[in-house]
Amino acid sequence: MKPDTVVRWHRDAFKTFWRWKSRRKRPGRPSLDPEVIALIKRMARENQTCGAPRITSELLLLGYVVRDTAVAKYMPRRKHGPPSQRWRTFLKIHMAETAGESCTST
Repeated sequence: MKPDTVVRWHRDAFKTFWRWKSRRKRPGRPSLDPEVIALIKRMARENQTCGAPRITSELLLLGYVVRDTAVAKYMPRRKHGPPSQRWRTFLKIHMAETAGESCTST
């Protein structure tokens, strides 16, 4: 066995060890406790008018430090009804009124 071979083995082992040691365990932020998620859903369901910032501040008063984005992620989606009309539709409907007003006002 040559000394270069032993040195190469040590270098490879050192690289492998530190690659393993410095790997990321789980990418991203840690997930919230299921208890906090259930609390967010309950607060959002019982207070329909409260948004994520309000629920975040209420959770902070209870001792839970959570960001607005995390609260918004776990809030149930609200159904508001039919979608509003598009801008082009609005212009078609009101073009005569808008053009008529601008011509009579001069």
